[in-house]
Amino acid sequence: MRRLSRRRARYIRSILHAGPEETAYAWLRARRRRRNVADDERALLPSDRLVLGRDFDVSAGDLAANAGVLKAYAAAKTTEIRSIQWFVPGFYLVWGGGVHTLLRFADHVARRHGVESRFCVFDDDPTVVKRVRARIAEAFPALAGSPVTGPSADLEPCDAAIATAWEGIWRVVRFRDAAAKFVFVQDWEPDFYPAGSASAMLTEAARLGIPGIVNTEALAEVWRAHGSPAVAFTPAVDSERFRPDESPHESPVRIFFYGRPKTARNAFGLGLAALRRVKEMHGDSVQIICAGEDWSPGTYGAADVLENVGMLESLDEVADLYRSCDIGLVFMLSRHPSYQPLEFMASGVATVSNENPHTDWLLRHEETALTAPPIPALIAAQIERLVGDPALRARLAQAGRDEVNAADWDTELERAWLAITARRGLR
Repeated sequence: MRRLSRRRARYIRSILHAGPEETAYAWLRARRRRRNVADDERALLPSDRLVLGRDFDVSAGDLAANAGVLKAYAAAKTTEIRSIQWFVPGFYLVWGGGVHTLLRFADHVARRHGVESRFCVFDDDPTVVKRVRARIAEAFPALAGSPVTGPSADLEPCDAAIATAWEGIWRVVRFRDAAAKFVFVQDWEPDFYPAGSASAMLTEAARLGIPGIVNTEALAEVWRAHGSPAVAFTPAVDSERFRPDESPHESPVRIFFYGRPKTARNAFGLGLAALRRVKEMHGDSVQIICAGEDWSPGTYGAADVLENVGMLESLDEVADLYRSCDIGLVFMLSRHPSYQPLEFMASGVATVSNENPHTDWLLRHEETALTAPPIPALIAAQIERLVGDPALRARLAQAGRDEVNAADWDTELERAWLAITARRGLR
């Protein structure tokens, strides 16, 4: 019989101390069979599978016709747009940052300029199309009744076609019944994939010359650097929903972490490593809460570090959660800050994030937030500063709130509209 070493005994005690959930996960992990690599050695990488799909299919003729549309648009001094054909992914939650923003734009131009929007959903499943139609009408009454179709439907001619998720760019290239074409750019999506087929084709899409309607000036500069014109807008926040708690918080200090294990750009591992240090240092004087994705802390050996409330169903639930917290931790390793820091700031939450030259227009160290290189010990040190210094928390929270409340959606979206129709600011 194998003798139990002291190290093994300490490990078992730590597992048992974490509670029954983590004990069960540890037992299952210890008995999990070694994966038979031969069973899936022929499986394609997600990057290759994506490019082999229909969305990325494009011909030389499509590219030539697309170039002709772009040339004619560039030559015109103004462009009248009365109808827009959108190409959107099938989504479940309408209030997710990127989806909600593009629908805000469609809602704005419908109410203010009488523009008809039509939506082509990538997913051909009728239940997905039906769900998207219902979500749009529920969130934006001005868009109720807008045509929502699957990818196999015949699309009518329109004044403008707009791609949203970047795989839709190639659909817009193939679509020949639009007088103008745009991309609604909300992140640098080639970075969502490792160097390979998908990242190559998505980067090439930025070089096609299609004008971008771009979420943040920093991201617009990257789009322009690839040879395509752009207009930028500054994202705003619903300050009536996202607002500070009027009453002071009692101990423990509550830390919110935007933890999404399946989304690489949110650096789940970095956050977990940093928060483990914070919890070891401060124990029960801090409470760490996660949201953004459904997962069990026990799966990651973190049952004694944090709790996860999963995917929240409404913006009001999100706002209530943020308002109850003192510190917000979010990582973004791509070129857009995401909406979490904006909503943290509007809710009176002191924000911590990784250093990122593409997001420092918003996350300015020691001014509107605390930032650090993406090293767990350095991130943990910034969180610990806020845990121990209520005055610093209050100062950063107020500065962040002042920053995000300076922008409003109507002004920003109208500026983007005038750029693409009257050429005011499209460059």
